[in-house]
Amino acid sequence: MPQNETFWNPYRMIPIREEIERKPPSTDEKFKGKSGLISCSLTNLTPLFIGGNRDFKENFLTRNGKCVIPGSSLKGMLRSLAEIVGGGCFVVADPKVRHDPRYKACDKANSLCIACRMFGMMELARVHRGNVSIGDALVREENPEIKVHDILLSSCGTRHEPFYRSPQTGKLDGKSRKLYFHQPKRTDSVPNIPDNLRSRAWKIRAMRPGHQFNFEVQFSNLEPEELSLLIYVLALEENVHATVEEEKIRLNGPLRHKIGNAKPLGMGSCHVTIEKLVYLADPKERFASLQAVKDKIYEGDALKNEISGMIRGVAQDTSPTMQQLRKMMVWDENDSRNFAYPDYHWFKNPANSRKPLRVI
Repeated sequence: MPQNETFWNPYRMIPIREEIERKPPSTDEKFKGKSGLISCSLTNLTPLFIGGNRDFKENFLTRNGKCVIPGSSLKGMLRSLAEIVGGGCFVVADPKVRHDPRYKACDKANSLCIACRMFGMMELARVHRGNVSIGDALVREENPEIKVHDILLSSCGTRHEPFYRSPQTGKLDGKSRKLYFHQPKRTDSVPNIPDNLRSRAWKIRAMRPGHQFNFEVQFSNLEPEELSLLIYVLALEENVHATVEEEKIRLNGPLRHKIGNAKPLGMGSCHVTIEKLVYLADPKERFASLQAVKDKIYEGDALKNEISGMIRGVAQDTSPTMQQLRKMMVWDENDSRNFAYPDYHWFKNPANSRKPLRVI
C-alpha cells in the first residue's frame, strides 16, 4: 500500500540476489548431469485468462478446439522465478532504470547465469537453446466453465518513481524485481470499474476457478543446482508462515504461482503439482550397454520425498530475497486485504507525489 492508505497496491518490488554466477552451460555432447521428464498439472485458483495476443482478444486461447496455456507462457513464469530464486541476469530490463552492470543480460554463450543455462539465451552469432523445454498445457475438461469479466488495466509504471524503488536501497537502481500479490478474495470476480472509466474497459472470457491443465517439462544435462532450482520453481513450498511487518498481518499457507493476463486484478493464481518425475538412465550406460537399462521413476510417496530433498536448500534460505518472495507468493485463503491501484486523483494530489509503497 502507499503510505497512509488502507488499500494495497497489487505488486511489490523484491530485492534480487547480490551476486550472479556465470559459467558455460552443459551441452548435449557432454554426458554429465541429469536428464529426464516431469509430468505436471496446473489448477487455477482464481479466474484465468490467456489472451490470443497483446490486444487481449476476448476469447481464451485455444488450439485444435481446446483451451491451452502455451509452453512459452509457462516457460516465462518459471524462468522469471528462476532468475529471482537462483540469481539470474535481467534478460528484459527497464530502459528508464540505470541497472548495475553486474546484472546485465548474458551476452556470451560460454558465460551464462543459471537461468540462461537452463532456459536459453541468444547471442549475436550463437544461440544456447537451453536445457529445459516446456510443452503446452491443455485443459482436461471438455467443456470448461467460462465467465465474462469487464476489466480495466492501467499502470503508473516508473512515472511514479517511488513505487519502483528497491526496498533494500530506497533507490530506483534496478536491484529489485516486480511480483504480484495473490488476491484470494477474487476467486470469481474482479474489481468494479468506476462509471467514468467504463468506456476504457474491455470484456474477456475467463476460465472459472477449479480447472486442471496437464503439461510436461523435459530437461537434459542439468547440474545438481540447476535441477534443484527447476524442481523448486515448479513445486514451490507447501507450508509457509510470513508476517507483513508494518501491519503485523500473519499469512499462512502454501506458495502458489501466477500466470496469464490481468494478474493485478487477482486473476491467474494457480497451483502447479508435479505428478511424476523420471530420471533417464545415465547416457554412458545407455550407449555402452547392449542390455536395456532402466529409467528411475518417482511417483506417490517416493516422489514427495524426492521433491522434499531436492528443494530443502532453497526452502531453508532466509535471505531477504526469499523472505520477500514468500510474502508475495503465499496463498492464504483468509487474507482479507483490499488490493487496488491509486486512482487518477491520488496521483494528481501534490501531497502524494513522493509517497513510496510501505515496506512489507
